[in-house]
Parts: sequence; C-alpha cells; structure tokens
Amino acid sequence: MHGYYVLPFLHDEELVARVDLKADRATGRLLVQATHPEGDVPPESVEALARTLRETAAWLDLTDVHVAPVGDLAGPVRGALRRID
Repeated sequence: MHGYYVLPFLHDEELVARVDLKADRATGRLLVQATHPEGDVPPESVEALARTLRETAAWLDLTDVHVAPVGDLAGPVRGALRRID
C-alpha cells in the first residue's frame, strides 16, 4: 500500500507521513516513489519533510530529489522542494 521500502516521517514527535525512498546512484537522485499522509498534515510538516529529503540526498551524496506523483502528499512536497531551493 505505501511502497516497498516505506519509511515513517516524524515531525514534532508525531507520525505525519510515510515515504517510499530509493537512491538512484546512476542518476544521482533520491527518488521519492510515494508520499502518503497520516491524517491531516500541517504545512510546516510538509516543509520539514522537504528539508529532510534534501538532507537525506546530501547525506547519500546525491544531487537531486525527484518526487513521483504517487500519494496525496506528492504535490505539496514537490512545491515545498521548489520553495526551499
């Protein structure tokens, strides 16, 4: 339902989302294959998730984050990534 390698995302000690991530080392991208909310997700949690995805990509020595259009948070996360760039 949430993906193969689904990871919980906690913000302010609350489970707010589940993300399915994959490191595509050939293209240098962190692939966010699915992004699913857990209830109502406040905008600050979406921004925090976007920052965490950028940090995760950097930690893995990847240069970009690509969010697939799967899950109800995909659009908001893509928008948040554009705002923080």
